[in-house]
Amino acid sequence: MNGKVLGIIVMGVSLSFSSMTHAKWSDDLTGDLRLNYVLTSDAGGSDQDVGDNNEIVTFNGDGVEGDSGFGFAVGKRFENIAVSIAYEAMGVTYDLTGSAQADGDVFLSGTESDFDLDTLMLEIDYTGQINETFDWNVLAGIGQTTFDFATNGTRIPAANGTTTIVGNAADNSDTSIRFGAGLGYKLSETTTLLTMVQYTNYGIADLKVGAGAALTTTSVDVEATELSVRVKFDF
Repeated sequence: MNGKVLGIIVMGVSLSFSSMTHAKWSDDLTGDLRLNYVLTSDAGGSDQDVGDNNEIVTFNGDGVEGDSGFGFAVGKRFENIAVSIAYEAMGVTYDLTGSAQADGDVFLSGTESDFDLDTLMLEIDYTGQINETFDWNVLAGIGQTTFDFATNGTRIPAANGTTTIVGNAADNSDTSIRFGAGLGYKLSETTTLLTMVQYTNYGIADLKVGAGAALTTTSVDVEATELSVRVKFDF
């Protein structure tokens, strides 16, 4: 699946640049710098594979609300339509509070797992003019996100006040999709400040704890509604 997604991204780039044969390669190039802030996140997950009585059998949590990341994009504009390749990075803290284990224990407040997201995404957007100052924008994107877990990146508080630090150094990747809409304010003839609300499904992150017969893999859905602020440049 991830190979197919990368193929789609490469195809999109190839089509974009092949269209430049009808114009100078430097005509209508675009780029942006962006900051994404997670407004809400749909918590969800499940235990899978093997493990001991520390398996999570009922999942709860708050997702990744309040986390933020940055990124940039480069692309080509064809009148009102633009095709861009974007890179984004975000460090998140996933709240596992309330998740129940197979032995009946429930994770206390403060149970968290830290990991990083690196996303490469092909975005296609359409811009419509409202007036000389404002325009509106809608976009759709597909890409690939890599979830990077560090050793001892998960904290599990106990009722006696102690905290257990667990987690394996591992990563996995999954397909990501995005839909968004926003409003742009023209700062100059070539620069626009774009504020968007976007839904991004980054895919499923696999949190691994233990090894061998005691290995437990907990899959968590990483999807969010985000506020994205972008400064867009037309070259």
